[in-house]
Amino acid sequence: MDNNNIEERNYTQEIFDLIRKTKNPQLLAQTLTDYHDNDIADALTYLSPAERQRLYKAIGVEATSAIFAYLDEDVDKYFAELENDTAADILEEMDADDAIDILEALDKKKADEIIDLVDPEVKSDIQLIKSYSDNEFGSLMTTNFITLEYGHGRNEMISELIEKAEENDNIETLYITKNDQFYGALTLRDLLITRKDEELDEKIITDRKSVV
Repeated sequence: MDNNNIEERNYTQEIFDLIRKTKNPQLLAQTLTDYHDNDIADALTYLSPAERQRLYKAIGVEATSAIFAYLDEDVDKYFAELENDTAADILEEMDADDAIDILEALDKKKADEIIDLVDPEVKSDIQLIKSYSDNEFGSLMTTNFITLEYGHGRNEMISELIEKAEENDNIETLYITKNDQFYGALTLRDLLITRKDEELDEKIITDRKSVV
């Protein structure tokens, strides 16, 4: 069969038609699982605000957050259509770096109102990354890393590491914060082999250029 004769599928049009024609929210949500989140994001621009709201409600907060992560344009417009509590719920499901991109695209008043409603732990992750300037390595990170508080003893740090490692699999380098700001980095190996707390402090790399 000549592949040149196969008509390329127009996923955006298919999704647009599905959302407009499928009135049952459960059926709509199930059918849309056959499409990539990026394709659904592309279809948003062709929908009315009411249709977008119906879509978000049908697929739920987690799926909506995955779609919003693919938006390069008009994200501020779509978020402005949301109630602040709904927008906060969506941000909580996103990686912090994606959430920051959205917040920076919003009107500052709207962004401040939303961030005030976000879960404190998620808000802390967002504020940590935002504390880096654009030319610092932290601004390029996601939150798939572990932070430990400066001043804690070795055993306390290990206990905190064990607890946080359940949700973060990137543990080779541990990032140390002081008063919720980046302080330095510590390798997992140094944490485990150092016997005394005072020696542990010497292992922390505070030169940002040296942190990989």
